[in-house]
Amino acid sequence: MWRRFASYARYVALLGAALVLIALGAWLIAASLKPWIEVTGIIGLVLLALCVTMEPEQLKAALFGKRTRYGSNAVVMSVALFLIIALLNYLGTRYHLRWDMTEEKQFTLSDQTLQILDSVDEPVKVLLFYTPDNYYLEDAEDLIKEYTVRCPQLSYEIIDLDTDRVTALTYGISSDGTIILETGDKSQTVYGSYGVEEEDLTGALIKLMSNEVQGVYFLTGHGEMNPEVTDGTGYSTIADALAGENYTVSTFTFVLTDTIPSDMSVLVIAGPTEALTQDEVDLIGNYVDNGGGLLVLYEPGMSDPLLGLLQKYGVEIQDDLIVDLSYNYYGDIATPVVVEYDDHDITEDLVGLPSLFPTARAVQIMDTVPDGWSVSELFASSSDSWAETSYMSSTVDFDASTDTSGPLPMGVAIEPSTSDSGMGRIVVIGDSEFAGDNVLSSFTSGIGNTDIFLNAVSWLAQEDTLISIRSVELEDRSVVLTGPQARGIVYSSLLFAPIVVLLIGGYVWWKHR
Repeated sequence: MWRRFASYARYVALLGAALVLIALGAWLIAASLKPWIEVTGIIGLVLLALCVTMEPEQLKAALFGKRTRYGSNAVVMSVALFLIIALLNYLGTRYHLRWDMTEEKQFTLSDQTLQILDSVDEPVKVLLFYTPDNYYLEDAEDLIKEYTVRCPQLSYEIIDLDTDRVTALTYGISSDGTIILETGDKSQTVYGSYGVEEEDLTGALIKLMSNEVQGVYFLTGHGEMNPEVTDGTGYSTIADALAGENYTVSTFTFVLTDTIPSDMSVLVIAGPTEALTQDEVDLIGNYVDNGGGLLVLYEPGMSDPLLGLLQKYGVEIQDDLIVDLSYNYYGDIATPVVVEYDDHDITEDLVGLPSLFPTARAVQIMDTVPDGWSVSELFASSSDSWAETSYMSSTVDFDASTDTSGPLPMGVAIEPSTSDSGMGRIVVIGDSEFAGDNVLSSFTSGIGNTDIFLNAVSWLAQEDTLISIRSVELEDRSVVLTGPQARGIVYSSLLFAPIVVLLIGGYVWWKHR
């Protein structure tokens, strides 16, 4: 009887081990030792003890036999592998090394953001007011982690709007997905109810760390592009971008005053269609000579709305239109495309990013630049281009007697030759439409037009920290499959591949049977 019962020892041992494991698992999950857990564990131990008494020789062989020695080696190797993985995970939490293999570097912070993070010199707390089931919480936390990894001064905390109502009321937060950045007695708010982007956080950080707000004024009264016009023909998009980088954007006209606003850091003259008066030109010249920043954007149509003001600084223009036969926008020879830039703070990070300029004119650097000033070319048309002076004709052809062959400068930067002169800076670009709403709304990413404008403003305001590429929107890379393509993918993975494996297995079995 006992011997017959001993023949079931193996199964009894398995049952006992299973009961012990169930008891341990239930204990860990319940976090308390309930009576049924105790009973289950005791029964399992009793069954294991019976097996030991019924088959002591098998136990001895199991503990000290050859199979056990091989098994123990496997256990040791498994434990070693587990410890190595645990060590790697520990090192990963201490030292953050990441490689972004995506084509658009969508998980890499932009150069501008990295520059801003390097300049943070005081602790900044980031509070994320999200409910746990918010769809955008994980993305927002991943982005914030990138910031905190790059900048030890930043820390973050997730606050549950459902459970921590006191903190939410203290900050006046009622919208799920709101982010607060604070340092000292200053704070900035980012609304991420529908997702938060890098430029939103970086813009808020710029505002938080800035001690002053600089004014960017757009001159009006002469047919210029206006930041307050939102019908597609204005500069409202670029105005929003400027506001996001802590600039106040306003319009300015000499009709209402003959003085320059005291908070003006940059004056933008965007495509005037009427000439300024000499008094207005003199006021602008005095503004630049006393440290102001001037951004001039020309359009073909009149010789020089600024009455030769820029010649004082080493630049001259004439009424022409750049025709580019090689680098243009889909065959539009009147829309040059720039793919190469000169080495300058404004353009140094634009390598590989094309920019397009509808109806641009040449900006010529004078052979002799006046003393005290330095002129640098930013970008130019291709060698297969020319400045057409008879651009109103039905056909255009290069005329060596009146036209100038390329490459032709389309953007230049002017600055004092000595840094202690107290004089300002000037950027001249032979096109104003490149930063207009029509162009920027047609290209939400993939071109450098916005970066050129914002970098120029930052350079003119002498805020070189802000000069860099802004983060870009990701392209839609979804794939639309036809019916046969979809069925081919499904059948090849679910049917064809397993059949091939089975055939190979059958062939190997047949060879070795």
